[in-house]
Amino acid sequence: MRRLLLVLANDVRRHLKAPMAILIFMVIPLGMTGLIGVIFAPQTEGSELPPISVLLVDNDKGLASKLLVGAFDVDQMKEMFQVTVTDEADGRKRMGRGKASAMVVIPEGFTLDLLDAKPVTLLVVKNPSEQFLPDVVEEFMNTMAVMLSGVVQAFAEEVRGIRAMLDRPVESFPWDKLGPEFGKAQKKVVAARTYLDPLILRLKAEETKAAGARTSFTQADLFSAVLPGMAVMFLLFIVQTLMRDIISEREDGKLRRMLTTPLRPIELIGARIAGGWVMGIAVLLVMVAAGTLIFRATWGPLGGFLLLGAVASFWAAAFFALLHALVRNRNQSGAFSAPIILAFSLFGGSMMNLEAMPKAFRTVGILTPNRWFIDGAALLRDGRFPFVPILILAGSGILLLALAVPALRRRTSV
Repeated sequence: MRRLLLVLANDVRRHLKAPMAILIFMVIPLGMTGLIGVIFAPQTEGSELPPISVLLVDNDKGLASKLLVGAFDVDQMKEMFQVTVTDEADGRKRMGRGKASAMVVIPEGFTLDLLDAKPVTLLVVKNPSEQFLPDVVEEFMNTMAVMLSGVVQAFAEEVRGIRAMLDRPVESFPWDKLGPEFGKAQKKVVAARTYLDPLILRLKAEETKAAGARTSFTQADLFSAVLPGMAVMFLLFIVQTLMRDIISEREDGKLRRMLTTPLRPIELIGARIAGGWVMGIAVLLVMVAAGTLIFRATWGPLGGFLLLGAVASFWAAAFFALLHALVRNRNQSGAFSAPIILAFSLFGGSMMNLEAMPKAFRTVGILTPNRWFIDGAALLRDGRFPFVPILILAGSGILLLALAVPALRRRTSV
């Protein structure tokens, strides 16, 4: 054991004297996390709908069309819609360039047809490149159409009076007869008020919050979700680089010279695997500290994350010990290691959100350490202990170690 610890300490000092490769593999995931955060970070702390750009074409310019246009001037509507009044030719050009979510066209004769109780159609032109916002405009116009139709039908007599007023000269209109008509309209308004005010059925909105859940998704939350996937991907690259010493020493003759000393092969193998394990844990700790300071990332309970990082580093050391026992030289090691790590990262969720993956990818991802490390980190952030991910990584790591040690002993005896 003493000789094993001496070799381990010597390896750690040797890697710390030439840390450039390790530093590069540590800086890259931090840089990629920062880039992803800048590109995909939420613009605001809330999730409010952006103002919807609407082009409004009034070909009627009558009383009813002005009332309809005025509906967009209400304060609540101004927050929801950004309205531009234009003509139909210019509006269609803008829609062709995708400058608005929808265009509303009020047809000529809209007011007179409405007063005559004739069917009239409002045209809503939707932007096909947008899926949600044009539908909001369409539903709003449907609501306005229902309201206008209801008012015209409820006040049919009064509407006919307004229609007659528009057709006759002002001096010939019998103004003295308007009093009784206004009285009838007042009765209808009062009758409608008894049904509509106060409303018996009201709507109350309430937001619930699950235990440990956040009410908004911040940029720090995005960093916290992305960084574990990046960290485990480059942890594999770093441990692979460190474990390559097993092949380098065999090719350079250093292994044969070391075995002429009292050092036993099992001690040398143990020192190499322990070195990859310890350095992997150290690298993860540095990335955790950097992620916390730079990105304000959250990792959950530190003890739980240290345990998760320790078993992930152990898995990586055992896996690459077995891989380097099976390949013949450094060229084969490099040819196999990088594609394997990239495949682990692709299917395991380091490169793509698991929810966005096809079902087949998610199934394959169960076989990767990335998937279990990312799942474990997510559980820790939610305040739960990652028992299953730790058990899977530790159990499979022990199995890989049991296969790697005999294979390495055969290699060291050559």
